[in-house]
Amino acid sequence: MYTPEMTQAERELDGRIDHALGVAGRLRARLAELNRTADTPAAPADQDVERIKAFVLGHACTDEWQPVLDRIDRGELTWSAVAKGLMCGNADRDVAAAFEALRNTPPASVEKLVEIGVFPARLPAEPVDTPPAREDEDEFFDNPLGLRRT
Repeated sequence: MYTPEMTQAERELDGRIDHALGVAGRLRARLAELNRTADTPAAPADQDVERIKAFVLGHACTDEWQPVLDRIDRGELTWSAVAKGLMCGNADRDVAAAFEALRNTPPASVEKLVEIGVFPARLPAEPVDTPPAREDEDEFFDNPLGLRRT
């Protein structure tokens, strides 16, 4: 036999369980949505694609790259797909073999990378943090902490 307090407690508990199940369902739906969007990586930027192309054609064009270049010439593969495969870690067999062969290729110098267009000709200037000029060194040593005198 239930007392009125027990009946009320059971209703409250049922309501809280229903609320928790609703929150859990919405959370599952949100996680599924996030998993779908996480599985579709963004396309590489055009600038990144061009830099990879410039690097391969200008420095790293080993024999292993020939099948990849042939497929690009035939329209079976694009430089964008090559870059995306590299970024996502799911390059096809030929592209993966071509990139793997780069382990045996000596690295290019910065000058070479600039020459072939991988790096810009001039790097953007970094702001230089220069301390403000002091009008008088004697004044600095008289008041090294720069405290104002009243």
